Amino acid sequence: ELITSFNAMASSLSILESSRRSFVANVSHELKTPMTTIGGFIDGILDGTISEDKEKQYLNIVSDEVKRLSRLVTGMLNMSKIEAGELDLKPQQFDISEMLFMTLLSFEQVIENKHIEIKGLDTMHPNPIIADKDMINQVIYNLVDNAVKFTPDAGYIEVSSKADAEKIILKIKNSGKGIAAEEIEKIFERFYKVDKSRSYDVKGAGMGLYIIKTIVELHGGHISARSEYGEYAEFIVQLPLN
Repeated sequence: ELITSFNAMASSLSILESSRRSFVANVSHELKTPMTTIGGFIDGILDGTISEDKEKQYLNIVSDEVKRLSRLVTGMLNMSKIEAGELDLKPQQFDISEMLFMTLLSFEQVIENKHIEIKGLDTMHPNPIIADKDMINQVIYNLVDNAVKFTPDAGYIEVSSKADAEKIILKIKNSGKGIAAEEIEKIFERFYKVDKSRSYDVKGAGMGLYIIKTIVELHGGHISARSEYGEYAEFIVQLPLN
């Protein structure tokens, strides 16, 4: 029994170390890509390679890449705070339905470009909640970002925000490839990436869903996912009203 336990521990440590190495490689790549883009476009503007009439276009790309870097660094800092037990809540009252709507609005251009249909907004009602506004915003932003990113052209995203006497249930569903059954239980693990080839933002480093899960659980809530592979993926967030 001791040998079996020891071997299981060694195997677990080996998997964790492999995940850590993958994480470091992913983060390095995620940092390098936007930095290369930013440096290239700024140099092009400074040396005149990029014409003046196109400067604004490329500066907008630089701005997006800076925001991408900022989200990655914020994710890394939050992970560090989680590991140290230093992620403190600052509760305040706000409307979570309005937050979901405003988050979708911030993706309006991408949604229009991909001809994505948004469902469920007409059925949503104001739902006040007492929670850490910035942290819940991070949860909603990352889930919407994922949904927009993995919805194919002319697909759909369906959202809902409903409350009972004790909790709010938030659902974000998108059409598309979905998540394979063998992956569904692992997606909230630290450093885990469903699509090993994908390279994009915090999720590309394998931090996004782990941080989301931690934030939701710090609020006394619960998050789960379900999917029909090749059809859709849906995330369900349950948060106590207070």
